[in-house]
Amino acid sequence: GTVTNIAIVYDEGFKDYGKGADYKTRALQGYEEQLGKDHADTKRCARNLAICLENAGEKPNLRKILVDYPHLLSESWNV
Repeated sequence: GTVTNIAIVYDEGFKDYGKGADYKTRALQGYEEQLGKDHADTKRCARNLAICLENAGEKPNLRKILVDYPHLLSESWNV
């Protein structure tokens, strides 16, 4: 959706990971409300947010996403 696209511009375009994470957090909330936490699109959004949080150095927020989405724990993260 639109929020996800804005997040991509900040994250990948401007390399403003903090702002990108803000928009990706909003997008994830929307996916959770609309589709539920177990939907593939929600999980993909959570992964994208985790990557952004890692790039931003926001380890406490990254840890929270990893707890909320344990399927991401199979990947290597700098936490």
